Amino acid sequence: MKKILAVSLGLLSFQLFSQSNITVGTTTVEVDTIYTGLDIPWEIIYGPDGFIWTTERKGIISRIDPVAQTKTVILNIVSSVYQNSESGLLGMALHPDFATTPEVFLAYTYGSFSNIKEKVVKYTYNGTSLVNEVILIDNIIGNTTHNGSRIAILPDNTLLFSTGDAQNQSLPQDVNELNGKVLRINLDGTIPADNAFAGNPVYTYGHRNVQGILQHPNGKIYVSEHGASTDDEFQILEIGRNYGWPNVEGFCDPGGEETFCNANNVMEPLVAWTPTNAPSDMVYYENPLFPEFDGRVLMTVLKDKRIIAMDLSADGLSVVDEDHYLINQFGRLRDICVGPQKEIYLATNGASWSNTNPNTHSIIVLRALDETGLQEFENSFTISPNPVKDQLNVLSPSGTSENYFLLDGQGRKVLTGKLTGTTTSIDISKLAAGNYLVQVGEEQMPVRIVKN
Repeated sequence: MKKILAVSLGLLSFQLFSQSNITVGTTTVEVDTIYTGLDIPWEIIYGPDGFIWTTERKGIISRIDPVAQTKTVILNIVSSVYQNSESGLLGMALHPDFATTPEVFLAYTYGSFSNIKEKVVKYTYNGTSLVNEVILIDNIIGNTTHNGSRIAILPDNTLLFSTGDAQNQSLPQDVNELNGKVLRINLDGTIPADNAFAGNPVYTYGHRNVQGILQHPNGKIYVSEHGASTDDEFQILEIGRNYGWPNVEGFCDPGGEETFCNANNVMEPLVAWTPTNAPSDMVYYENPLFPEFDGRVLMTVLKDKRIIAMDLSADGLSVVDEDHYLINQFGRLRDICVGPQKEIYLATNGASWSNTNPNTHSIIVLRALDETGLQEFENSFTISPNPVKDQLNVLSPSGTSENYFLLDGQGRKVLTGKLTGTTTSIDISKLAAGNYLVQVGEEQMPVRIVKN
């Protein structure tokens, strides 16, 4: 079933867009630009509504329709955000139970050049806009660089948030300061009772600038961190641990670093890269149609403009292999997310650190093609229109009388019926907007239902 699903998605996109194909290892991959002209996209999330939720550093949040390739702004706080160099509107996360609790968590810098601050807030999505800002953490020292700002929500409904050292190396080793840390709070802004330091949001400390957080299926939390001139890092987070900065860069080398590590319970990285490559966000990816990426951690990279694919050991405590892909093909890669059909979305940030040309800041999608199954699928049913609002037509050249099913994003059957002749019309007007699958026999075809 996975093979048929991946093939049908590829054929659907051939009908809708003009794409190009590339080769990643031995896999043929279809590439399409979902949207371009963004003002430095920083976070992308494939939302439960089937849209790509995107932050732009100047202070914009949008929902981007990957099918229609349109952008709808749902929050504009440009007047409130301080944006200069690497500061601005940065990390974002959606509430895990977004359908019943439509909350969106954000981090952004504010203030003035001489007094930059950073805060974590949450908004409520009312179906068209983000409203009612609630401040969760405030008065974090900010800077034009080194603001961290990746957000992740854990299975226990606590929130992790990374802060950079804000170019002040005296802060990361002080557990009473918020900078150079990964912080953990409850979703209402209170401090969890089981944090490492009582009454303190600090989860881990001794960080320089964490810009990626991954909750792996193995239960561990991994982060990526920017080093200075050496030692970008990939690390496991352990509550209460010290990660060494600024006294330690990378591994605990003999001499002063080794002495500091032994005295301060420093957690060493799994990997340290020198020269630096500027690692950003990460996902864990599974897709047998894409063996180069299947079962691996995929890390987006800015300075070296690539994806690093890493194999972890069975216990998750070491990296046993890494390969580099898409080198210099799409520019700086800031963020990554995965859609329901295992398609990979990438936020590109131009060719260089200083490049702000919106025509080079895009969201692209990669789809692995199962070429062995294409011919088999070409003579099957088709659907139109797509996207669809009220009435969906299933076209079957053979005039089959097979049963059809409409499946929601969780694989549940929401409509059933029987095909009648070569064209069958299905009333979908009462279904919610989102991504669905039309299934006939053993074959499936993705369809997007829209309401506006």
